[in-house]
Amino acid sequence: MSALEDQTILRETATRVLDAHGLVLEDVEIRRGGGMPQVRLVVDLPEDQLGSVDLDTVADASRTLSEAVDADDAVLGSTPVLLEVTTPGVDRELTQPRHFRRSRGRLLALTVADGTSYRARLLAVHGEELHLRQEPGRDDRGRPVKLPPGTIERPVIPIADVRTARVEVEFDPPADLAQLLADAETTIADHPTAQKES
Repeated sequence: MSALEDQTILRETATRVLDAHGLVLEDVEIRRGGGMPQVRLVVDLPEDQLGSVDLDTVADASRTLSEAVDADDAVLGSTPVLLEVTTPGVDRELTQPRHFRRSRGRLLALTVADGTSYRARLLAVHGEELHLRQEPGRDDRGRPVKLPPGTIERPVIPIADVRTARVEVEFDPPADLAQLLADAETTIADHPTAQKES
């Protein structure tokens, strides 16, 4: 089995290099076409950190990783390979608990098992549950849209019930976002059995 097929040494090497740069390995994608094989490493910040990955950090990690690959044929083999280090795109589907933990504070578009759709800010991930604040957006005149009467403003949804979830691009997040997240954590600690969306 070739180094490209096995990936064990590649993953070990990438994990060691990325860890030194404060990054984690999210995924390894290998593409074989008519030319040189392409190895794409998707990296992210650890799940306990908020914000976006600094592109200078990604570039530094990519250089270090390229040097490690060049120095040891056991990582990717002796055949030339195009190595790319990148971050998850904004259109990434959120499928794992760690994806949701990394998305705290972000505005999400979610659909759950019963077909209900939400446009909501992820305030916290507690165990296997998402604590959300619904934000329905604005109408065509720029006025805030109100939630229908009887709607739970802050639903709690089990991750297992989520069928699709993506981060929405947002150009003006709330100025008090850090306080919103801190308040959510305090509320969860004080009231661990918050009302759940049925």
